[in-house]
Amino acid sequence: MDTNSQYLSQRLGDLGIAVAFHTTVGDTLQDNIDVFRIASQRADIVVASGGLGPTADDLTREAMSAAFGLPLELRSEALQHIESLFSKRKRAMPERNRVQAMFPATSEIIENPHGTAPGIDLSVANTTSSGDTHRCRLFALPGVPAEMKEMMERTVEPRLIQQSGAGTKRWRYHSIKLFGIGESDVEKELPDLIARNREPKVGITVSNATITLRIAARTETEREFQQLIEPTRQEILKTFGLLVFGEGEVDLQHAVDVLLVSRKVRVGVVEIGAGTWVAPMLSCAQPNHPFGLVDARWMRRWSESGDGELDEGVGIQQHLMELAEAYREESGLDYYLAVGVYPDLEHVQQGSSLPTTDFSIALARRGSNPKGTTVGLGGHPEVFYARLAKTALNFLRLELLRGPMD
Repeated sequence: MDTNSQYLSQRLGDLGIAVAFHTTVGDTLQDNIDVFRIASQRADIVVASGGLGPTADDLTREAMSAAFGLPLELRSEALQHIESLFSKRKRAMPERNRVQAMFPATSEIIENPHGTAPGIDLSVANTTSSGDTHRCRLFALPGVPAEMKEMMERTVEPRLIQQSGAGTKRWRYHSIKLFGIGESDVEKELPDLIARNREPKVGITVSNATITLRIAARTETEREFQQLIEPTRQEILKTFGLLVFGEGEVDLQHAVDVLLVSRKVRVGVVEIGAGTWVAPMLSCAQPNHPFGLVDARWMRRWSESGDGELDEGVGIQQHLMELAEAYREESGLDYYLAVGVYPDLEHVQQGSSLPTTDFSIALARRGSNPKGTTVGLGGHPEVFYARLAKTALNFLRLELLRGPMD
């Protein structure tokens, strides 16, 4: 997993530098040469990580040298630093480590306080097809995350700010979370929302059945950002209404938690079928109030409905409503949520999508009759249980929004 690129992109974004490309390359010299040449032609700033070690498969310095026709030079100050590190560790420096003190001509050193791999800061100029000169600044950092991060923050970022004028404006973001609508339906409701030339920009992402609308703009101050995005924010809130459950880095269980706390009510959960899914979500939001159980006895009664314990002709939704009310009365809680039946997915072939499955939810509420609903849901097995659980949580959320109990 390339966490270095994610980190570097975030840091560059904080300086107002838009990241246009991520490139991953293997340990082949010609491929590395091609990568640096292409990057220097299409970008103003290139930040690379990895390939600065002493072994034969560490090709970054050699590739940069060959890509731009700059011979490698031994830098005595870098060599002294490497030798001193080995001396402090009471080890003799292998001859191979001398290569880490080699730099392309005209490049500058990026000091590495804690490692033997100093970084490289190199400016190059390319002639474009139109005859113009395109200048690019390349920074090569070691792949060890701790060393790379310190060098990025301690040296690269200050140089970009002082010498390239970065940091005057920075990218800022605001997220709006939705549940109960598909990604394509969001775009259908607001077709111009994600236009690439729009300001501010809006992106749509989907994760674990939650849709995030991420508003982004490049501004000097947070106040300027908030003023710029407010019309877009209001348009989203007005268009999607109760489909919006929160803003910022929250998920559905946190929105439900806020409602439970603000209304000073307690809720229990009973889940039927293959495991518990709502309960762990609520337990994470309210760790001091564990939720949930799988009612195996009721599950057996359902599978043996011919024995008369369950009335024939009465649907599972009705039985869940009765179950929720019985648990609520027994527990004395304000609400009780009953969900199920969770299907067993062991028989589903890997990579297959699930057909639509009827899923029932019931909620008992002190002072009111129980309510229930049945919805048809499908999807990929990896997100199916999350979708079912969040559908139940959303049912609870909407009931909590109706106001105080009678």
